[in-house]
Amino acid sequence: MHLHLLFNELKLQYYEMRQYWFETVSGLILILLMFVGLFYGIKGFVVEQGDNQSLDGLVFGFIMWSFASAAYGSVTKTLIEDNQKGYLEQLFLCPQGFVSLVLHRSLADNLTSVFMVTIIAYIAMAATNNWLDINFPIMYGILLLAAPSLVGFGLIMCGLALVFKRVETIGAFLTLGLMGLVALDGLPFNLFSLLPFVPGVSLAREVVLEQSPFIWSHLVIVLANSAIYLGLGIVTFTFFERKAKKLNLIGQY
Repeated sequence: MHLHLLFNELKLQYYEMRQYWFETVSGLILILLMFVGLFYGIKGFVVEQGDNQSLDGLVFGFIMWSFASAAYGSVTKTLIEDNQKGYLEQLFLCPQGFVSLVLHRSLADNLTSVFMVTIIAYIAMAATNNWLDINFPIMYGILLLAAPSLVGFGLIMCGLALVFKRVETIGAFLTLGLMGLVALDGLPFNLFSLLPFVPGVSLAREVVLEQSPFIWSHLVIVLANSAIYLGLGIVTFTFFERKAKKLNLIGQY
């Protein structure tokens, strides 16, 4: 049953990307243009300082931000867009429960983003002529283990949206905040390790970009971070879901 639900969500992703291909392509081009402008805006300064590793870090950070934005947005767009379209109540009739539906949709979005981010990565490296030796299977393996922390954070925002309806301002601010998260170093364990997704990005940076030896204790930190935020997100969303049902707010926008 769960595999059937995941398969249906993957088909939905494909149909939406095909139906709204102009939105998909234009969004991809806009993001790449923003990155290329930023890259060449700081390239002269970095080259003068003789620190080419900063350019590698910028490209890698852009890849991390692209994946993080997709993971976080996979949850929030489900509730906010479906609420605006007027069929949110129908999703709550899912036999597996709304949270289960959101988690499967998020997994489908993350799997789709693996394909999209790979394309973004190669286009960004080609446009900047700054090629990185990236082991994509290892990188995505780490990021998929870290993604539940952003899913949990997104569930918190969804819970707020159920009750307060308009949370786009906070959501836009948090999306920009992801740029800061992917730049932080959360390993070995420190205060930054308590932030969502930071340990996962740090581990991917160590293993993939810096090609440092894999440390199992760091993976434990990543898994703990994901489990805590995902659990917190589910509990918070369930609380706001009950409140929204009690106040009859599910079908309102």
